[in-house]
Amino acid sequence: MLQATQRILSFRNLLATLVGRELKARYRGSVLGYFWSLVNPLLLLAVYTFVFSFVFRPRIGGTEPYALFLMTGLFPWIWVSGSLLEGTQSLTANAGLIRKAVFPAQVLPLVPVLSNLVHFLLAVPILAGALVVGRLAGFDVGGWSALLLPAIIALELPVVGGFAMGFAALSVHFKDIRDIVNNLVLLWFYLTPIIYPLEWIQFPVLHRVVAWSNPFTPFTRAYQDVLFHGSLPSWELWVQMLGWGVLVWWLGTWLFDRLSESLAEAV
Repeated sequence: MLQATQRILSFRNLLATLVGRELKARYRGSVLGYFWSLVNPLLLLAVYTFVFSFVFRPRIGGTEPYALFLMTGLFPWIWVSGSLLEGTQSLTANAGLIRKAVFPAQVLPLVPVLSNLVHFLLAVPILAGALVVGRLAGFDVGGWSALLLPAIIALELPVVGGFAMGFAALSVHFKDIRDIVNNLVLLWFYLTPIIYPLEWIQFPVLHRVVAWSNPFTPFTRAYQDVLFHGSLPSWELWVQMLGWGVLVWWLGTWLFDRLSESLAEAV
């Protein structure tokens, strides 16, 4: 794992160049540019807010508005889902580069991870502004705990990157992986406490699965703690986030290394 990490870091300049190229290519010729990347999360936010605020009318932890609760989990998830879906196809989409013996293929799955992270970071001011408005409106949301946001993102980065690398390597050898990941990401969304608090799950077995077997649950809860509840994540959440980061990054880099020798022939 350490050797794989060192190799990737040695190509950090190349990775930064590829991320910049990806961002420019995505919005080339577009009038509104990166603002289009905000349309999807804002549209999802509007739909879920309407359904749960006007149909089910939930109150999260008292009187706080559901829309603000949803934003704190949904915006990071857009980064995760986009990274996994695009990362899975990153090797097959760049087959020409992989066939070049000197090109480091391991950086390709990380390009969508980092480019989608940039989109998430660009959406953070919108999230912060909404929380400020909510606080001015009298809701007890946000606070100085939001300064821990970079730490949570840093811990989640190896989880997202590890999954992207593993799925990308598998998709080259097993063509069904792309469709599996598409459905897995949708299932993951509903098994992660994004549109509902974890405490709403009444079935003990399902509660344990969501709380302890889902690698994205502790990160979502941590985002909700520091951004919405204005509290510090518990030490259990920090341990879970660190543990998932090490485990998934190790598995992803190990799997990529095992399958990397045959990538050029398989794509």
